[in-house]
Amino acid sequence: MTTYLSIDIKPHNDMYMDETGNLAMVYGAEAIGQHIRQRLKFWKDEWFLDRSAGVEWLRYLLGQQPSIAPVAEAVIKREILQTPGVTGILSIDVSYERVSRGFFVRSCTVQTVFDEPITIEA
Repeated sequence: MTTYLSIDIKPHNDMYMDETGNLAMVYGAEAIGQHIRQRLKFWKDEWFLDRSAGVEWLRYLLGQQPSIAPVAEAVIKREILQTPGVTGILSIDVSYERVSRGFFVRSCTVQTVFDEPITIEA
């Protein structure tokens, strides 16, 4: 069974405590969904123990021209598909914002090893 610490997505993407003050856990497909969110928020070269871990946000995604959008989407899909427990991407909604030159993942639905799809919202 896949188990991770629960993350309270809003407002600060921080660890979630249950009503008794203990760290909450998530299991199964929900745990895989939270792992995907964590992986997408992790920047390459951010962790000193493994500089190869994380998404190459600066190289491929942030501040790039609109023509790079297909490459950016491929980088994000690769990171999602490399998440343990993910067997496929059923749908993904990404967008490029021209004014801020930002690339956003609005939502993503993935198939998991638990034969249970999970949707990750931004």
